[in-house]
Amino acid sequence: MSSVRLPNDRSPYRFSIALIVIAAFFSNEPVQAEENLAGVIADGKPWEMYVIKRRVSNILVFRPDGGGTISDSAVSINPMWRAVPDGICIRPQPGEDEKCLQLTRTKTGIAASQNGRTIWVLKR
Repeated sequence: MSSVRLPNDRSPYRFSIALIVIAAFFSNEPVQAEENLAGVIADGKPWEMYVIKRRVSNILVFRPDGGGTISDSAVSINPMWRAVPDGICIRPQPGEDEKCLQLTRTKTGIAASQNGRTIWVLKR
C-alpha cells in the first residue's frame, strides 16, 4: 500500500482562516448576521433626527407597521417606510418618489446616507 503526502502549505492566508474558524468555534456568543437597522429604528419610539444639510433637528417615529411621523416645531408629515437589505426606503407623502437610504450604526446613533453622503443621523 502506498501513501500520499500532501504538500505542506504554511501560507499566512491559510493560518488566518484557521484562526477565524477556531475563534468562532470557541466564541461565547453565536455568530449573527448583520443587524437589521430598519427594524431597530421602527420601534414606535421617538428618535432625534438631525438633518445634515439643513442643520436642524426633527423628531422621527417609525412604527413596525410601515407608518410613522417626522415632525419639527411647525410641520408634521406621515411617511411610509419599508426595510431593504442595507437600509430603508421612505415615501415622504403619497404620490412622492421613494427615497432609499443606507443605514449604518455609529458611536452616537444611526446614520442614513445616500451615494456615500450622510443625509441624517438618529440619536436617542
